[in-house]
Amino acid sequence: MTTESEAKLARYSEIVKEADEFGRVIGVRRLKPSEQTKIAGMTSELTGYDEMVNPAGDTVHIPHRMPLMLAASVCMIDDAHIPFPRSRGELDAIFDRLDIEGMGAIGKAYARLQGIDLIDKDNPPLNQIDEAKNL
Repeated sequence: MTTESEAKLARYSEIVKEADEFGRVIGVRRLKPSEQTKIAGMTSELTGYDEMVNPAGDTVHIPHRMPLMLAASVCMIDDAHIPFPRSRGELDAIFDRLDIEGMGAIGKAYARLQGIDLIDKDNPPLNQIDEAKNL
């Protein structure tokens, strides 16, 4: 039998995978609160936000540090394990390795990790890179 505390901690080991446009399968996990704080400290100069309109027409604010927070949540690219970054240099290296295509994939994976379905059921994607390489 699993305790409530064990169930809450288990969510940090869940990995959601998504393929990017290059066919790389990228695994994303939730960051623990302590890890979120570490990334905030590494990116303290990134204040403010960009204002965007989402597909529903709502105005949303995207913090400038959000892309780096998402990059820190990457735990695998293809079969390579990606450790949590220990410095801003390591974080930037992950971010640069992902590039725009990888960031798009991890955005989708992170949304699914949060229980948000971004797939348009009326227009499903073709192939979706072999269903993210059979996850």
